[in-house]
Amino acid sequence: DAERGRELFTKATCAGCHRIGEQGGVAGPDLTRIGAIRSGQDLLESILYPSSSFAQGFEPHSLKRRDGEEVFGNIVVQGPDGVRLRDAAGIVHHTRPEEIISLERHPLSTMPAGLEELLTRRQFGDLLAYLQSLK
Repeated sequence: DAERGRELFTKATCAGCHRIGEQGGVAGPDLTRIGAIRSGQDLLESILYPSSSFAQGFEPHSLKRRDGEEVFGNIVVQGPDGVRLRDAAGIVHHTRPEEIISLERHPLSTMPAGLEELLTRRQFGDLLAYLQSLK
């Protein structure tokens, strides 16, 4: 049931990272038209295995700074004035080039794994129905 899936999308905090229309977060890919561009199988795999592939622009990176801090997130901008990474909370961290020790691709997605363990089979089906309805 797509309507129950819509409610679950909000309650499960998916909307904290993913935007649909004008609402939601920006830490994850915009899902406004996801049902038109991804199959049900693709959506299922993306939820079950969030680290198996990444949407363009949402590849996770780890940035180590000279002050000992490590920032984990997606590159928003990388240029001569440094790197801006958006973390899972949607906060953008700017690091100047002279502060960077290393910047590397990270194998784990900022999207949490294990969602299927938190939802019933029916809830999972409702969530997929909702995502597939987004066209």
